[in-house]
Amino acid sequence: MSTHGQRRPSSAETRARIVEVATEYFTRKPFSTISLKEIAEEAGVSAPLIIKYFRTKEGLLESLIDFEPLRTIVCDVPFDSLGESLADNAINGDRTGPSSLIALLMATAGSQSAVRTVTDKFQDTIGGALFERIRDEAPGVACDDDAEQRCQYALAMYTGLATVMINYTRGIPIEGNKAVQSYGSHIQCVLDSPIGDISD
Repeated sequence: MSTHGQRRPSSAETRARIVEVATEYFTRKPFSTISLKEIAEEAGVSAPLIIKYFRTKEGLLESLIDFEPLRTIVCDVPFDSLGESLADNAINGDRTGPSSLIALLMATAGSQSAVRTVTDKFQDTIGGALFERIRDEAPGVACDDDAEQRCQYALAMYTGLATVMINYTRGIPIEGNKAVQSYGSHIQCVLDSPIGDISD
C-alpha cells in the first residue's frame, strides 16, 4: 500500500500534539506519576523527540501553562475594577485547564521542581504585570517595595480564594455576585493602600 500523497505532520503540528496530550495528562493526573513515555505513546511520537523539543518533563509543563487569560485581565481592566475582576476570575474562572494556577499546583504537588515551574511562570506572567499596574497607577505608591508588597498580598488573596473555590463544582450558588463584590473590594483595598495602612 502506497503512502504517496500523505503529508507528514510539520514540526509545529507535532509539538502542538505533544502539548495537547501533555495538557490532558498534567491537568488530570499527579505530575510525579506521569512519564514522558506514556505522553509520547498517546501523541504518536517517541520519548526522545519530546526531550529534543522540550528537554525535560518540567520544560514540557512550562510550554503548556497559559496564564494569558488572567494576564489580559490584569493588564486591560480599569485599575479601580481590578480587585473585582480578580475576584470574579478566582470564583468563576476555569478551575481545570492550563490557565488555572490552582489546578496546576494541585497536579504538581508531588514534585518540587514542577511546583517551582508553575509558580515561577505565574510570577513572571501575572506578578510582573500586576506590579507594573500598581507601581504606575495605584494611589500613593511610595516606592517599588511598596508596589511589590501590594502585588504579593493581592496575589495571595487571589490564590487563597481560588484555592477555596476549587472545591466548588458550580461556583458559589445564589450569592455569586455578592461574593465577587465583597472579595473584590478587599483585593482592591490592598491594591490601593500601602500595606501598613490597611486596617480592619
